[in-house]
Order: sequence, then structure tokens, then C-alpha cells
Amino acid sequence: MPRFHFDVHENGRFIPDENGQEFVNAEGARKEAVLTGASIARDAFVAGSAHHVVVDVREGGTPCMKISITLEVERA
Repeated sequence: MPRFHFDVHENGRFIPDENGQEFVNAEGARKEAVLTGASIARDAFVAGSAHHVVVDVREGGTPCMKISITLEVERA
């Protein structure tokens, strides 16, 4: 089974995924990346510590997708 790594970028801070997780295919990894990014973004956005979160997904050592979540607040 392929091993996917989920490296996180949060407002200039880089958090590498050293261990990764095994998934049957890239679709399983995509779902995990979305869940991971949404969870981190929710906490960071509410706290005001970030406005942009990116999860870079690698299969082995090769990049295979990027999940990007951005918060935009427009005040009247």
C-alpha cells in the first residue's frame, strides 16, 4: 500500500510529516489532507494566528497534490 506524507504550511511555519500514513489510493490521501487542513485551519482561523493553511501531499518523496485553505474577511 502506498505511503502518503502530509506536510503543513501555516503562515510561514513548516511542519513536515516524518511518518506518513498508508492509503489504498490517492483519493483516500486527498480526503485525509482535506480533513487535516480543515482541522488546522479552523483552530488557526478562530485564534487569528493564520489566514492561510496549505497541506502538501507526498507519495513517498514525490509531491502529488496540494490542499490550500484561505480565510478572507471583508468588513463593511
